[in-house]
Order: sequence, then C-alpha cells, then structure tokens
Amino acid sequence: MNKHKLIAEIKQNFMLKRLRAQEQCDEFVESLKQDSAFKEMYNSYTKAQIEFLKSTFEKEDVELKHQVQDLKDKIDKYLADRNIDRIKLNPQYECPICNDTGVVGGRICKCFLSELNKKISLGASSQTEFSAFEKSDENLLNDNDKKAYEVVKTWCSKYPLVTKRNINIIGGAGTGKTFMLECIANEMLNRNYVVIYKTAFELNEMARLYHIGKSYDFADLLTADVLLIDDLGTEPILKNVTVEYLYNLINTRQIHNLPTFISTNLSLENILSRYDERIFSRLGNKNLSLNISLTSPDKRLK
Repeated sequence: MNKHKLIAEIKQNFMLKRLRAQEQCDEFVESLKQDSAFKEMYNSYTKAQIEFLKSTFEKEDVELKHQVQDLKDKIDKYLADRNIDRIKLNPQYECPICNDTGVVGGRICKCFLSELNKKISLGASSQTEFSAFEKSDENLLNDNDKKAYEVVKTWCSKYPLVTKRNINIIGGAGTGKTFMLECIANEMLNRNYVVIYKTAFELNEMARLYHIGKSYDFADLLTADVLLIDDLGTEPILKNVTVEYLYNLINTRQIHNLPTFISTNLSLENILSRYDERIFSRLGNKNLSLNISLTSPDKRLK
C-alpha cells in the first residue's frame, strides 16, 4: 500500500466533507431567507458582525457589540418561535475539534489519524469487521478461558505499557482462538493503532508472492503497530519461503518491539518440529512471549 497516496486521498475526503457541510449550511440559510423578515435580520446581523470583528483590531466598539447581540437575540427568537434549531445556521462538521480540516493547533487531529489507520489496517487485512469483547458469551467459557479473556483485555488496555509483545493463543478446534484474535484487533483499531489481520495461509501466500517479486505488501507486516496471524500451522510449508519469512517477520517485529498475536492448534513442541528452532525460540521465549491456552469445549458443536 502507498501511505502517501492514502494521506492525499484522506485530505481530499476531508476537504469534500468540509465543503458539503458548508454547502448544506448555505442551503439552509437561503431557504430561511425566503422570508423577507428573516433575510433582513440575517443580512444586518452578518454585516454588523463583520464590522464588529474589524473594530476589535483597534478598539472594541461596545455599541456595535450590543447591536450584534441584539440582532442575534432576534434571530434566535425567530427560530425558536418556529421550532428551528439555531445550530443549523453554522456548518455541521463531523469533527468538532478540527472542523474537518484534519489539523488542530498545527498538529494532525485524532480524527484524521484514526481514518488513516483504519484505511491502512483494513486495506491490508482480510476482513473489514471484527468481533468485540462485549460479544463474548461467558456461559460458553470455562474458568481457564474467562481468565484468558481478562488477560488479553488487560493487555489491550495497558498497551504500550506492557512487557510481553508476543502473544500466542493456543487451543484446539472451536475453542474460540479466532474470536479472541478478532476482539483484540477490534480493540486496538478503536485505540487508533494500525492493525493487520491475516490467516497463516494468506500470510504464506503473501510471502510467496513477495519472494518471486510479484508483491510488495509483505513489508507492511514488518511495521504494522499490531499484527495478528490466525491458524498458524494450517498453511503449507513452501521451500525457502514459509519458515524463512515467518522467522524474519517475528524476529524483526521483536527487534522493533512491535506486538504480534498468533493463534494456533500447535503446541510449542509441535511448532519446534514443524518450523525450526529459531522460530520456536522467538515464540517460546518467556521474557518476550505470553502463552494463552484456551481449553473450553468446541463451541461450534453447541
């Protein structure tokens, strides 16, 4: 993905949003001006307000200030008598902080950053919507899994003030590993982090295409704020690709202190035998990794 292109696209979208809000406001005012009484009041108010603002550069004109307030009160009464909300006289921007400019106080507004992160995340992920912790059914969880959910929820709430950056979610089929990953993805997206979610099969295919020079997206996985890999161990082992790229990915992200979540049916011992000692040592390092086991019965059978 091209981050600069996304930024330019979002800037254009913000400009269009701002213009739409202003146009809607202008159309509303023009519709009110069909009443000559309102038109006269509003034009007088606008003119007086401009003159008052000019006066403030030198010395505030108190008489003009009272005139502006008097006209404003008359307009407010006119609208109230007709049950019209005065707020519509001003453009209704989506973001009240930056008024849809994307910038506040010379810095990027959080609304712009949120939009950028979501476009990057969803553009790189295999799905556009994720489940949420609130949707988990505790009746389907045993005591072990309830504690596991509390652990990952606490991790998400405390990040980046956490010590473990690799989270391995281990469990059999139907124990809720994918659901837990989706909840984590949703939580971190809502906190405005760049999140990339891939199945192990998709990850393997991205690595293969990158290896033969047909894709450049694999590099984005190295720098995403949060990476989630679902169902590790279900992908085919491709010579010079699967193990090599998985190791490079995990190792690079650990070096840069970036969190990686992995769900798998494999035990750590099986990860050692399927991949190699380098990957096992990265995922099994207790100083860097947290292993979470889900043990509830297969929920898909209920």
